[in-house]
Amino acid sequence: MSAATPEATANLARRNVERGRSKAAYRILGRTGLTVSALGFGAYRVDAGTPEHGMALQEALEGGCNLIDTSTNYTDGESEERIGDTLQAMCRGERISREATVVVSKIGYVQGRNLDLARRKEASGDPFPEMVKISGGCWHCIHPEFLADQLTRSLQRLKLERLDVCLLHNPEYFLEQAHDPAKREEARHEFYRRIRAAFAHLEKEVQAGRIAWYGVSSNSFGAEPGSPDATSLGRMLEAARKAAKARSGDEKEHRFAVAQLPMNLFEHDPLTVRKEGPSGEFSTLTFAADQQVGILVNRPLNAFHRGELVRLADFRLDAPPISLDSALAAVARLENELERSLGPEVKAGTGRSAVEWFSWGEQLQGTADRIGGYEHWQAIEDQQISPRLFHSVRTVRSSMAAGPAEQFEAWLETYLSALGDLLAVLRSQSAARSQERSDRIASALREDLPTALRDESLSRKALHAVASVPGVTCVLNGMRRPAYVADSMEILKWEPIPGAEKLFGRF
Repeated sequence: MSAATPEATANLARRNVERGRSKAAYRILGRTGLTVSALGFGAYRVDAGTPEHGMALQEALEGGCNLIDTSTNYTDGESEERIGDTLQAMCRGERISREATVVVSKIGYVQGRNLDLARRKEASGDPFPEMVKISGGCWHCIHPEFLADQLTRSLQRLKLERLDVCLLHNPEYFLEQAHDPAKREEARHEFYRRIRAAFAHLEKEVQAGRIAWYGVSSNSFGAEPGSPDATSLGRMLEAARKAAKARSGDEKEHRFAVAQLPMNLFEHDPLTVRKEGPSGEFSTLTFAADQQVGILVNRPLNAFHRGELVRLADFRLDAPPISLDSALAAVARLENELERSLGPEVKAGTGRSAVEWFSWGEQLQGTADRIGGYEHWQAIEDQQISPRLFHSVRTVRSSMAAGPAEQFEAWLETYLSALGDLLAVLRSQSAARSQERSDRIASALREDLPTALRDESLSRKALHAVASVPGVTCVLNGMRRPAYVADSMEILKWEPIPGAEKLFGRF
């Protein structure tokens, strides 16, 4: 497949406007000349093994979205694989045009298979240069050798000849590792030297036809200039100009055109912190617009506020037809039953008692009072309860002889149903707390929204608020489920909110 073109993307936008999308829902992506939708498909949690993710991408592309954002490390490369398979199938079926679809990917994180590769190279005496070791399971690198390797793998997974936009992915990790305040300026000088070297390589990749444009995704573009990990869009542009001048003799020929950053109703530094320009008079968004840099916004619905994750969405779950006390009692009763009936067999096979493997009735007592909201509960369920439960079932099941195993399976069927009821009650209660917060946020926004938008979902309002801010080109939303696509895509029909900037900074 070829690459996106200004002509094809502009034609796609025109057709979608004719189909009822707002004319303002399509914008030029910086100096690329490409026209992109104001809502982009964020593929952070998309994988190759979940058909629903492919269905969601298809619906988004057919519904008017034409920008996809992924990264080489998202789901260990599977995000790119899923995108590549879906794009190829849709283009072959003439459901979309490759030339009208803008694909963005990012390079920098060294995790999963890439981390295994980096460790093998290090063990053989031929490591990737300038590796930043953030933690045992996550390294980071933007050295040209690593960029070349990762771009090759990215294009293969995406089944593309050329990547429309290639971004360095959170290079500020280097600055976060520079802990000595006395050496902070020295670290910053080295940081921009590495950025310039990376850009020089990306300019070569442009010449080779493997990418069309490049840029940077940074969580700290909007940070106060005195912050240790603050990055500057102005200094990035300066590095790009120097890289282009070294290559062609003309600094204006650089292909730096896109910046990605987080922004939402709670986190709005790119809009409000002034630090760019000769006298530091411009915010990052204002400066980007002045310099024709396209702005992609991530995390529009996931805000970090006062040390807590705030999900800008509605949480309306039906309460299960059982009380918390009844659900806890049912689970505890079944766990005691397992200990009485199969305790000796479990102990003999695993070395631990049945109540050590299955004790959720006791462990979840009082949990409802300790959970802050739905996001907190979901993390507990996904990262603690589900993995431990799976391990317990697998271990006990594998230790049983034929007779006790049959009895265990009969017990397990009843137990999982009761535990499911308990988890549903806790999920519903945590959702109710989060919904109270969402209702307060919606109430604070209500009077400054156009009348037609006041009763829309909070997620739509939060997305559209960001998309309405001058200087924002495209808002990236994780739409891995068709229901998320249906909820989000509606904003492409709406006109921008007048004076949207006033919606930020009030929480």
